[in-house]
Amino acid sequence: MPIPGYGGKIVKVNLSTKSVVIEDIDRYMARSYIGGKSLGTYLLLRYMKGSWDVDPLSPENVLIIASGPFNGTMVPMASRVTLVFKSPLTGVYGESVVGGSFGAYMKWAGVDAIVIIGRSPEPTYLLISDESVEIRNASKLWGRGIFETEDTLREEHGRDSTRVLAIGQAGEKLVKFAAVGHEYYRQAGRCGGGAVMGSKNLKAVAVRINKKEVTYFNEDRLREVVSELHRKIREHPSLQSYATKGTPGFVEKANVFGFFPTRYWRKVVFDKYENIKWESLSRYRVGRMSCFGCPVACHQYVEVNEPPYIGSKVTLEYETIFAIGGLCEIDDIRAIAHLNMLMDDYGVDTISAGNVLAFAIEAYRRGKLSIDRELRYGDPECLEWLLEKIVKREGIGKVLAEGVAKAAKLLDLNELAIHVKRLEPPGYDPRTLKGMILSYAVSPRGACHLRLMGYHADLLGLGGGRFSTSKEKVEVLVDLENKGIMYDSLPVCKFGRYIYDWDVMKEVLNALTGFNYAVNELKLIANRIRTLIRLFNNKVGVSRDTDTLPRRFIREAVEYEGNQHRVTEEEINRMLDAYYELRGWDENGIPKKETIEKLKLSKTVKELDLN
Repeated sequence: MPIPGYGGKIVKVNLSTKSVVIEDIDRYMARSYIGGKSLGTYLLLRYMKGSWDVDPLSPENVLIIASGPFNGTMVPMASRVTLVFKSPLTGVYGESVVGGSFGAYMKWAGVDAIVIIGRSPEPTYLLISDESVEIRNASKLWGRGIFETEDTLREEHGRDSTRVLAIGQAGEKLVKFAAVGHEYYRQAGRCGGGAVMGSKNLKAVAVRINKKEVTYFNEDRLREVVSELHRKIREHPSLQSYATKGTPGFVEKANVFGFFPTRYWRKVVFDKYENIKWESLSRYRVGRMSCFGCPVACHQYVEVNEPPYIGSKVTLEYETIFAIGGLCEIDDIRAIAHLNMLMDDYGVDTISAGNVLAFAIEAYRRGKLSIDRELRYGDPECLEWLLEKIVKREGIGKVLAEGVAKAAKLLDLNELAIHVKRLEPPGYDPRTLKGMILSYAVSPRGACHLRLMGYHADLLGLGGGRFSTSKEKVEVLVDLENKGIMYDSLPVCKFGRYIYDWDVMKEVLNALTGFNYAVNELKLIANRIRTLIRLFNNKVGVSRDTDTLPRRFIREAVEYEGNQHRVTEEEINRMLDAYYELRGWDENGIPKKETIEKLKLSKTVKELDLN
């Protein structure tokens, strides 16, 4: 009997043997792991079992694409799909989430998860429908950008009936921070999932549907809850702000509050931010774009038709504006849009790319790069030149394509590099947003703002305010992290945090699936997934020693409102101690035996060879 809210199938593809196995998702797996991040994590550990030291770019690495029960339904803000893998950039747990409509199409095609192993001898793409799974030749697509790849596959298989995840030239060339693109301007950007696909000679995954059907356990009750959610969305000021200005509206706040990383993490205010804030891009704004089923429609679509950037089309986000505008001090929003479009088509994570470009400018200034072209802050032309070198792995691009951490090691600039567990950070300086100390230090994928959401807690004044590092702050962050795991499993956009509390998640999930969860059970599932991820990361070398921040955040102060701000070792250790205690981990960050037993994970840990 079909499980309400689920597609019903898990598709396993071995690209080396060209074999496909399709199995039903059983009720125990669905109830225990829900979907998205939680289901994807379990499947990653199940299929990697014991092979923790595998090279992330080898055929043995596993790529999971997982949707969740909320995908493709009437539930608002439920568009996400999660990619899980061992990261080629960091060497630890890799995870990336993308919005749009791919998750909905997976659901309508009857698929809850796709497991991809092996390596094809020639370029391929997957074509998945409710009738078949095909491994097709993609030689004609190899070398093309993401935009053209998507267009070609959708034209061939039906523009309205087909959705695509694809890589560009960066993924093909195994750039360690290569992204997976979807619907032109949406990316599963972080951790190098595009390089994993490239290493498997997998150009794209396409899903084609014949119908848009979902079963509900209690449709009447679900409609009641959904109606109330739409009312809350219409009335919530933060969500309406996102609807009006999107994330670019955050640029001004980040500078006013002094946490906008600038000049490769030297400053927290960009003195020319007026040129790149919302008002600067609004003159080029054509309209808004929405992920499937989202009434907020936060994506701000711009078109630039002025020289030298005629034809630049993209949806601009805060993180890209920070990474190119702040770190590289580009004060022309048109240039940022142009570089953003190139990155989206090449298929690179704009956060990591901006960090890498700014790092390269500093390396050049220190005489560490032997190149014919001058690199300087505020020069978009040199950034475009260097970006092409990176994507093609030409000259110095070979080094920079490895990411900041490895490039710094090769150039003997470790003291300059800003990264956590080899992942470059997003646009929130922890010296003036103290919740980001823990957010960066313990995020399972490296420096990340969306796992513990420390910036959100800081700006709302939760846990003692933005400069607090108290146990109260850590308790807030643990709850936000657990909610975040659930958001990525259901799935719900992280902006849904304003309306999706634990009770709402429970009500929607129960009406949809009929599993009759209690709130404590959802919290238990989130805690179990966090613990499984930690055990995996322990296996690949993560411990208290790696749960830390770059030395520059400790040694170098930034000025804000006439005061000097830095991170102290005491702050890091205080937050780590509290976090480990709340998680039930020992002083080295390893889950205790009694914690595993309390979470009823003993059998699972043994089966997955994580003990």
